[in-house]
Amino acid sequence: MKQILKTHGLFDGAAYYYLKYRGQYSEQLIQTLAKKCNLDGKGRLLDLGCGTGKLTFPMAKYFQETIGLDVSTDMLQSAQSQCELLDIENMEWVNMPSESVDAKLGTFRMITSGDAFHWMDRERVLKLSYDRLESGGALALVGQGHMLGDRSLDWQQAVQRVIDNWFPNAGQRKIGVRHEQLLAQSSFHSLLSDQIHSVRHRDIPSIIGYLYSTSACRKEFLGKDAPNFEKEMYDQLKSLNSSGIFTEPVTDYYIIAFK
Repeated sequence: MKQILKTHGLFDGAAYYYLKYRGQYSEQLIQTLAKKCNLDGKGRLLDLGCGTGKLTFPMAKYFQETIGLDVSTDMLQSAQSQCELLDIENMEWVNMPSESVDAKLGTFRMITSGDAFHWMDRERVLKLSYDRLESGGALALVGQGHMLGDRSLDWQQAVQRVIDNWFPNAGQRKIGVRHEQLLAQSSFHSLLSDQIHSVRHRDIPSIIGYLYSTSACRKEFLGKDAPNFEKEMYDQLKSLNSSGIFTEPVTDYYIIAFK
């Protein structure tokens, strides 16, 4: 395993919370990607914006070699530590922007990006990804979106009110043109997309931990006020449900396109 340390990212310092509190992609999603793309354990995978490897690790079993790429050294160190603990030797972690992908990385049977594509210069990354894919290779954009979803549930609304109080600049990021539209305008073809619905249960520490994993609500932004923020979150959520357990609707989505 190699690691190239060059740049720092928006999520540096959040890896612990990202690894522990971000939900995993469903096994149904992973199997669907493998089936739709005819994966058989051969070829190479490139995961853009890989973070701690939430998508990289479950997809790696379908390839001979895997590269996870991210701008956060913190995230990559977490991913590499997992590799060492699991004694995995066919995964490489590269610290660089997705906009800098070039021929030095080689070619790939599949390129993925999980909950990260919206942070990138999408048109540029699509072009670079097309160039790096083998003929017949696939690009797969997947995600789950934010824990608070459309803020339709009372607990989600309560969490948002606390966020607004403590992180007034943490507005939702506007993506603009949909991923599908950009793909339709690119050199890729045969777009496939769908959603897989499920639920998970979160307690209050998990809700707070998730928020600390995001770019807008990093714990370090609070400084010494972190305990007061957490107390307000506990008070608000406990007033809704004394058990402190809440149901989160989860939607895994995928968008696949081929070269």
